[in-house]
Amino acid sequence: MSTAELFIELRCEELPARFVAPAQKAFGAAITKLLKGVAHGEVRTWSTPRRLAVSVASVVTERKVEEKLITGPPEAAAFRDGAPTGAAMGFARSKGIAVTDLEIVDGPKGRVIAARVRSGGQKTADIVAAGLEDGILSMPFPKSMQWGLGGVRWARPIHGLVALLGGEVIGVQVANIPSGDTTLGHRLTPGPITVTGSADWTAQLRKQNVEPDPEIRRASILTQLAERAQALGTETPDLPALLDEVVHLTECPVVIDAEFEAELLALPTRLLVESMGVHQRVFPLFLDGVLINRFLVVTNHPYATDEDIAALIGRGNTKVLAARFHDAKFFYAEDQKQTLAEHSAALSGMRWIRGGGTMAEKADRLGTLAAALAGLTGANEDEAHMVGRLAKADLTTQMVTEFPKLQGHVGRLLAGLEGTPDTVCLGIEEHYLPRYAGDTLPTTPAGQAAALADRIDTLTGCFSLGLKPKGSADPLGLRRAANGLLVILREAKINADLDTLWRTSSFAPPEGAGWNDLQGFVMARLRAQLQDRFATDLVDAVLATGDNVPVSLEAKAEAMHDLSRTPEFGPIKITFKRVMGLTKDHASTDYTPNALVDAAEHTLHTALTQVAASATACADSLDFNGSLTQLSTLKAPVDALFDAVMVMHEDEAIRSNRLGLLRSVADQFRRIADFTHLSSD
Repeated sequence: MSTAELFIELRCEELPARFVAPAQKAFGAAITKLLKGVAHGEVRTWSTPRRLAVSVASVVTERKVEEKLITGPPEAAAFRDGAPTGAAMGFARSKGIAVTDLEIVDGPKGRVIAARVRSGGQKTADIVAAGLEDGILSMPFPKSMQWGLGGVRWARPIHGLVALLGGEVIGVQVANIPSGDTTLGHRLTPGPITVTGSADWTAQLRKQNVEPDPEIRRASILTQLAERAQALGTETPDLPALLDEVVHLTECPVVIDAEFEAELLALPTRLLVESMGVHQRVFPLFLDGVLINRFLVVTNHPYATDEDIAALIGRGNTKVLAARFHDAKFFYAEDQKQTLAEHSAALSGMRWIRGGGTMAEKADRLGTLAAALAGLTGANEDEAHMVGRLAKADLTTQMVTEFPKLQGHVGRLLAGLEGTPDTVCLGIEEHYLPRYAGDTLPTTPAGQAAALADRIDTLTGCFSLGLKPKGSADPLGLRRAANGLLVILREAKINADLDTLWRTSSFAPPEGAGWNDLQGFVMARLRAQLQDRFATDLVDAVLATGDNVPVSLEAKAEAMHDLSRTPEFGPIKITFKRVMGLTKDHASTDYTPNALVDAAEHTLHTALTQVAASATACADSLDFNGSLTQLSTLKAPVDALFDAVMVMHEDEAIRSNRLGLLRSVADQFRRIADFTHLSSD
């Protein structure tokens, strides 16, 4: 059966940068879905701001014809006196054939009627033509728009369509745009291009100053940024989000440099860098770690390598950027006319969440809560209170209104201008950390206290109001809050249990279904974090101890992980898994040493007595490796006991005494991990 390449390109007006990568993935998925049941090879996709394309290799040009014999009701029920019954007619109708085409065949329980059904044979070009428009127009976008008179909605108006199978045009329309075999290159390289497939398409586009592969554009941009910065004797910071954006803003990226007025460097560095990224998508340059008044522009101009054109583009960017900087300078000057406490007063007009009061009330709670947590982080109580109280004050400033990503940083700057202690200023900024997985953490004790306070207040407040994530939706960022809370506790080695933390909140006491939901929600986040480092069965065994101190649980998981990497782990696991299994229904650790009847029992009792105190002391100091080392010495006497006696003795007193002894052993280990949750491998 013959095969050919299916190639489709969709051209449109410029997509927003954040739409491009998801659209590339969705376009490939839509075309692949069209080919369900059609054999094909590798699927490859491309994207630029003005086009999406997909190539499917080795697509069969026609679906294979298949014939199946489908059996139905018994012959006796299908025909009476040679005439078809309703059962026969209904079966034939359901299979799309005439009653006269039914066959009689032998079935497992006798003769039955059967229908010979043929499927396949459709031409792939017809399949694509029938479903292409629906597949494209049903692609998901955060926002869509309507144009023309046809009522078509898509991310941006569609301007062109190439649809080829084996180089031949597939006759189809999408949004009233007929398919063809021609496309366009860069806007500054006019003229249609006739293409025969993906290889021809990519080669010709590159000649027309379009790089269709976003990963090649990314590599080119990174190389040009590094080379231009090196030529200037400077460096540019790693800005992955900005890089992602410019990759999807350009079809022919060319990097040039430009400069702005040196006097504007008097503005705070982060303010300038944020403005460069938000307003002009340009890259800052640093010299020995200090921002300079030069920057790099990723243009979409294929002829920007010409000095005159580069200078013209540079002047345009400088003019716009200077205007933005002067706006920022004005906003910053206006914000300095009020103290941070005065800015904080305006929070009374800003709602936190529906039913949760105002941001001013939240700020009051954060001050109180941060002070209450100061002892855990080693912070000065007054400093922690000040950080919490002022943490949200800059939300009302003009600077944060213009640059939301500067929240916290603006508060730090304004507090510093008022002579506030440096630890408080830094804490105001740090209370937002970590903002995402892998982000930096608060470094100051006061910042840690305020960061914990913010997340505890958010979690307890939302859960007390019945506001919790549903499915993948999490508009209030509660998963992020829980993850941040746990990371701070673990990394800063703050030995606090979650129940105590919830009780520090000013919301309702932690009881009832909502609070159980909160505890389960946060513990699920902790389980996921631990599973990133440790085997699932080890994590489950540790969590089964009932401990809810994140730093303690991590230390237990670490100790179990270390033990699992030793040759002794297998035998130890077998022995103490058996001990815990035997004693799972015997809750009491009570036993009478004088009533032990076998020498093996006395030996185990003596060994347990010798290690129990030291193992407990190690565990109390979070030295779970030391505790496991001590407890592992009980393996030999436990094994000897199992060899010497029947634990489940017929005499109830003897049996209960032995179970109490073994339960005492089990509970020593159960402080660290419940071995019944360990895998049998």
